[in-house]
Amino acid sequence: MTHLSSPIENLKNHYTVVIIGSGYGGGIAASRLARAGQQVCVLERGKEFQPGEYPNTDTKAVGEIQVDLPAKRIGSRTGLYDFHVNQDINVFVGCGLGGTSLVNANVSLQAEPRVFADKRWPQELRDDVDTLVAEGYRRAEEMLKPNSYPEDFPPLPKLQALEKSAEYLNENFYRPPINVTFQDGVNHVGVEQKACNLCGDCVSGCNNKAKNTVLMNYLPDAANHGAEIYTQVSVRQIERQGDRWLVHFQLLNAGQEKFDAPTMFVSADIVVLAAGTLGSSEILLRSQQAGLALSNQLGHNFTGNGDVLAFGYNTEQKINGVGFGNRPLDEPVGPCISGIIDMREQPRLDNGMVIEEGSIPGALAAFLPETFATAGRILGKDTDEGLGDRLKEKLREAESLAHGAYTGAVRNTQTYLVMTHDDAAGQMYLENDRLRIRWENVGKQPIFQRVNDRLAEATRPLGGTQIPNPIWTNLFGHDLVTVHPLGGCIMAEDGAHGVVNHKGQVFSSNQGTAVYENLYVSDGSVIPRTLGVNPLLTISAVAERCCALIAQDRGWTINYNLPSMPSDSTPTAPAKIGIQFTETMRGYFSTQVKDDDYQRASQQGKKDNSPLQFTLTVIADDLEHLLNDPNHPARIVGTVTAPALAAEPLTVTNGNFNLFIQEQDQKKTRQMRYRMHLTTEAGQTYYFEGFKQIHDDRGFDIWSDTTTLFITVYDGDSSNTLVLGKGILKIQPVDFIKQMTTLKVTNAANSTERLQALDRFSRFFAGTLSEVYV
Repeated sequence: MTHLSSPIENLKNHYTVVIIGSGYGGGIAASRLARAGQQVCVLERGKEFQPGEYPNTDTKAVGEIQVDLPAKRIGSRTGLYDFHVNQDINVFVGCGLGGTSLVNANVSLQAEPRVFADKRWPQELRDDVDTLVAEGYRRAEEMLKPNSYPEDFPPLPKLQALEKSAEYLNENFYRPPINVTFQDGVNHVGVEQKACNLCGDCVSGCNNKAKNTVLMNYLPDAANHGAEIYTQVSVRQIERQGDRWLVHFQLLNAGQEKFDAPTMFVSADIVVLAAGTLGSSEILLRSQQAGLALSNQLGHNFTGNGDVLAFGYNTEQKINGVGFGNRPLDEPVGPCISGIIDMREQPRLDNGMVIEEGSIPGALAAFLPETFATAGRILGKDTDEGLGDRLKEKLREAESLAHGAYTGAVRNTQTYLVMTHDDAAGQMYLENDRLRIRWENVGKQPIFQRVNDRLAEATRPLGGTQIPNPIWTNLFGHDLVTVHPLGGCIMAEDGAHGVVNHKGQVFSSNQGTAVYENLYVSDGSVIPRTLGVNPLLTISAVAERCCALIAQDRGWTINYNLPSMPSDSTPTAPAKIGIQFTETMRGYFSTQVKDDDYQRASQQGKKDNSPLQFTLTVIADDLEHLLNDPNHPARIVGTVTAPALAAEPLTVTNGNFNLFIQEQDQKKTRQMRYRMHLTTEAGQTYYFEGFKQIHDDRGFDIWSDTTTLFITVYDGDSSNTLVLGKGILKIQPVDFIKQMTTLKVTNAANSTERLQALDRFSRFFAGTLSEVYV
């Protein structure tokens, strides 16, 4: 499987455009600005998942869950399923290359025109509804390829059940356009896709290449046009530095956090924040705390897009609403959402709503029988009565409890996803450097009771028990859960009413219309109100408009021609087993001593209170090559803190590490070598060289040799420039213990391969030391 992301060690220190996030906003910005001929870099917090790599069992799914609780975080920060638990409203989003598009239900519907008539939108955007916004919708549809579930595909029980509910409600029912492919072939950006196999696992990640996530269109298109994509990079904040932007980030899953390492940074002429409603708001809030002047409206006007999740449990008809996970395909489930009851055309816009049917991922199947049976007893409201009906319901429930989710009551359970209109009055803020949301009594807004009543009516013709979202109860204070968070960086006429202008440019103060010309937000956070329907297509249309205006303002031309193809048609070689580790070394550095007397330099540095320390991640992408060819370098990324060079930490780029270089004519001597460029926040570059001398002297010196680094820093970008200073760094025992916990094997297919690689590396390391010292 060809991956789009590049190794983090290839990251340059400056780009024309840095895009933070890779969902609909970020993917579109990457595609369009790369098509405009610009040097584009995409930074994504999550991992890259390609079809075939998404969890399809309960064990794998649990391993990809991260939960941000009020008191602490649980799980990996790169987990695919990202839950944010708050007192009033909880949020679920996706974390990975492609953002929430990886785990959403694919529905591509335009907002009704009355939504854009709302004066919360800037006048300039309202003036563009029939021009640039309409063009944005068209461009997005051209790339995402939405289409309805085909009439000639197998009938879907859950779709038929929703149609039955619509008939009972006497409301408009149809099959909405969804971003799913229903035929095999190579798509318009050169990606092979397969026809939907109707497995129902859309929201845990499509393993069948059928779901038209951003990973299937905009992102490969961006790569086709030269954009660089990096994953597992968590952006912390952005900072203005002269005429550039500094994007401060942490590497995830590298172990640098164990050493409390400072952030790295990359600079850019233009930054496009597209980290999603939660991510973009959090980054700007942190940047504001660090001194970036922004509107005080930042974080306000959060909305859950009126989302409601509920169930019609244990109905009288088969639903087949549970995906198949890793089970053999049986009766079709179908795409997660394939039908809609559209009740938006109400006299009052905010009274409108849509009801869509859904499917639950097969990876969760094992948990469903007991969960639904308990929720039904405690929260459920049976929509039909009678002793005979009650007996049948009990028998179906017993069947599910005995034989699993694909039988009985759970097999007959309809999942509902509703979107309506809330008051968009939530607020995001930072607490202990973590994003929180407050929105008192949001679930007690009258619209949610109306939704609950309509769902009870929708369940009645199916003869089931209506179960509301379990947290939307008196017990939990009528809290809500949303999968469509919007707002926080909303568009407005000026800084007194919003965070960005109609183009997405960020206001530079709390009043007036002045903006940072080269700082944009382009994702769901700019939407100033509920949309009343699945938001992905409207977010995409607004993002397309933003890109068109970025190009127009700078005289760039975006080439929209399709198809596009990868520039290199050579099949990508399978990733080889690699190894990486992170280490911290500390010591002293002197600009007074420039000869090879490292000990004197270190002593002078200590006397002058001139410390130097680094935290570096060493990455070898081919373990066998590293071990068999001493001249084959691993790569280095990280940070250096040296007050003699710069007040702020320096970022390492173009770093190389050699494990054991044999000195010429010295069979009993080896060197570990470090070579890297250091860049200051002001843009100054230094060149760093270091070596560890592995040689058997009198006494026990193996620890000293392997943990002592002799360093030279040059005042330029190579060793051909003037020597700036010298010093010595050492690994402290406590840091060495931490370093051992960061040692990991990459690209291993399973735990056996991983253990074999660790054993191979350990034997080589120990064997080489034995040759020298024994």
